[in-house]
Amino acid sequence: MGYRDRLARTLLDESWAYGYTLTIWGAGAFLIAEFGVPTHLDVLGYITGSLVGFAALTWYGFGGLLVRVERDSRDVRSAVEMVHLFATFCNLLGALATIKLADALHAPEPVVFGVVGFGATVGYSLLLVVEECVGEHCLDGDPTRSGTSGSGGAGAGASDGDSDSDGEKS
Repeated sequence: MGYRDRLARTLLDESWAYGYTLTIWGAGAFLIAEFGVPTHLDVLGYITGSLVGFAALTWYGFGGLLVRVERDSRDVRSAVEMVHLFATFCNLLGALATIKLADALHAPEPVVFGVVGFGATVGYSLLLVVEECVGEHCLDGDPTRSGTSGSGGAGAGASDGDSDSDGEKS
């Protein structure tokens, strides 16, 4: 496997976590900018909101929390689906709007932190679904735009001319 293939596989594996990290960190930074250093209760509210959001999505997505989970390989039809510009920025704008609205309504800080944590987790995951659907829709019927050469693997087709460290073609 060539260097470009290895990089493509790494990016594919990291992309969901990377976008979620940007979202959850950004939403937390907005909260800190608005309210200052959070109290212990604020942090617990933020984390609880995030956990409840993830649990709700898991329950809905898998049909329960105590069900067997089998993971299929991830199918990404375009590299742009991995950048998560839409999911991250829309979610951060939603977090900022929630903070401003809660501040105007004089909501207690721990509640605001909880609502923003919940919204960041649920919003990001749902917006990822939108990104993937748009990616699939935009590429439907045009296999030459998918970046694959029929193998379906991460980075397939990306290594044309790429070679390993020993100079062999991958």
